[in-house]
Amino acid sequence: MPYLGLSDGDEVLPPQVPDGSTVACPVCGEEMSVVRSYNRGSTFVSRHFSHKGGGKGDGSGAGSGDGDCPGESEIHHKMKAIAYARLENDYPEATIELESNLEGRIPDVLLEFPEPCDPYGKGIAVEAQYRNKGKDKEAVVRHYLDREYSVAWLEEDDFTTHDVDLSGILSVWPYTLPDRYGTEGYPDVTRWLWQEKNPTVEIEVPIPADYWMSFDKSGEWVTIAEKNIKQRGSARISRTPDGHLTFSLGKAKSWGESESLSVQVVPNDVMKLRSFADDLERKASGKDRPSPEECDPEWHELSKRWLKGSPTVTAWITAALPDPRDDADVVVTLWKKQKETERVAMRVESYAAENLRDLADLLDQAFEIEKS
Repeated sequence: MPYLGLSDGDEVLPPQVPDGSTVACPVCGEEMSVVRSYNRGSTFVSRHFSHKGGGKGDGSGAGSGDGDCPGESEIHHKMKAIAYARLENDYPEATIELESNLEGRIPDVLLEFPEPCDPYGKGIAVEAQYRNKGKDKEAVVRHYLDREYSVAWLEEDDFTTHDVDLSGILSVWPYTLPDRYGTEGYPDVTRWLWQEKNPTVEIEVPIPADYWMSFDKSGEWVTIAEKNIKQRGSARISRTPDGHLTFSLGKAKSWGESESLSVQVVPNDVMKLRSFADDLERKASGKDRPSPEECDPEWHELSKRWLKGSPTVTAWITAALPDPRDDADVVVTLWKKQKETERVAMRVESYAAENLRDLADLLDQAFEIEKS
């Protein structure tokens, strides 16, 4: 089944050609029509071209070999077309484009959801690897994950004649990412991406006795650590009665009232909180704070990190400038979405970044204690 055609002399793939159109075969020159994706029993057949005059279109004609072919081969075109068709079939509500620029990188296929979707975030970036084996896989994947897009890194072995296996999508949402430890059963590229690239440095840190004793209060909420991020507002780490660790923001309100919100966290969230604190330090009052001309008119977002939440709860933390025209304090907001969205927002002081970083270090120690 051909996956490459010529339209007015330009190479095109089946997803780029409307139903009912004709293209020319680049091998024999015969006319080809478009065949929509369909299911043949339990087999998925992706959108492809078909010779109108009964031509074989099997690439057996003169010049069909791709050994000396410059640029992308027909096989790479086929891989992109099949991945496009499979995504279009599986996610009909999404927008899908071939080779769309995503902030400096161009994935072979880019799927974008109308709004962030559990567990794939804003969308899925597809990299179909045929001959280009020189890409820095870790850098490419990190580029997409940092922008809240999941990644499908596809090799030839993932494809059949007209279908592709997308079960190995690397999800962007933290609680669906494979741990870099115990990755048996994942594809080789996934295990490679999540292995430690540099040897770890271990050091023993003595923990105060009262800290150890705080874990003996079964059936109670235990505050492990708390740091102020404004005059009457703080971030806190707690241990729930059923043994989970949580991160929360709370602030005092008028008339003796208070407001707080807690979300469940996991070890991967330590790194998230540290990087969020780094963003806060650089972009709130540091050299990377954007000028008013670089900002959205209202609520310009400086940083966002997705946190663990739970199987039924989505959680994230943001930092934003409410009015970039004023030299105002940054607002930090903790978000929690189940059936409805809850949030706690507060203007923070300049020391908030340092205290959040200290809190992340204490959370890291708490997880080490939980493991022992």
